[in-house]
Amino acid sequence: MKSGTEDFFKLKMSVCPACSSKKINPWLIKPKEEIKFSLWRCSSCNTGFMNPQPTKEYLDSIYYKSGHGLTEPIPFEEVIKGETEYPNATVDAKRLVERAKIFMVSMDGLKALDIGSGYGFFTNAAIKAGFEVSAVNPGKWENEIFEKLNGFSPATHFFEEVDFGPEKFDLVILSQVLEHVEDPMSFLVKIKIQFKENGIIAVAVPNVDSILVKLLKSKDNSCLWVPEHLTYFSKRGLIAILNRAGFIIKDHMYISRIPYNVLSKRMTLTNIPRRIVNAMVKNLQKLPLGIINGLGFGFIHNIWAQVAE
Repeated sequence: MKSGTEDFFKLKMSVCPACSSKKINPWLIKPKEEIKFSLWRCSSCNTGFMNPQPTKEYLDSIYYKSGHGLTEPIPFEEVIKGETEYPNATVDAKRLVERAKIFMVSMDGLKALDIGSGYGFFTNAAIKAGFEVSAVNPGKWENEIFEKLNGFSPATHFFEEVDFGPEKFDLVILSQVLEHVEDPMSFLVKIKIQFKENGIIAVAVPNVDSILVKLLKSKDNSCLWVPEHLTYFSKRGLIAILNRAGFIIKDHMYISRIPYNVLSKRMTLTNIPRRIVNAMVKNLQKLPLGIINGLGFGFIHNIWAQVAE
């Protein structure tokens, strides 16, 4: 498909998807293969977004396989081995879930909904924290890993396609999902319907104001990952959209982490030397990344919000 053709791109947006401001302007051009994606930015809340977006049909064709950008199925053992050497999803999952519990009004009969559940590490953390968990995820390859990890399968659909009926949840986990959504405001409004009174939403999304985006600009592929990522949230934009959808912010933090094994992989180390170098990378990054987080330039937003009465 070629850039600019009607069968690939939708119509351009006229307002910011986060704060609904009309003060939006072209920002960056990000090419991928033969397609050039136009990224815009809001001068009111600083959120970025792809404008225009690819069609829903094209995006669906990607996510029915995987939300991790996989081009083929991945063995369960490989996923577990990678997470064991470099604890990433398990660490993020424990933090999102356990901090959400701090804001819970009641601890009776806790139920959680994991949207875009991926390999299942967040569901696993919620189960360990005492929640009965439902999960929904369109990626069939990820769901195979999920089932082996948790003993049940997610609904292999997009959240918007699922009718939960009268079932309500104390916690909704939304990790690395909202940036993929075509209409994040409508998405959050639909989520709100599924909450029990005083329910908590726990969200993780990339930070458009991160040091990586500032340094690399259009070459950044963590936050500005095209065509999968459609909205690039600032802190102000993330708070604005949650408030607009009917949530009260409870807490926010920046999370930054460099894979501990990035250097040992490049050096092709094994066994004890690999573990030593991994430990060095883990510990040496704490101070500089802590400073980056303190300045608001962290890699990832974590935010917790409660349903407004």
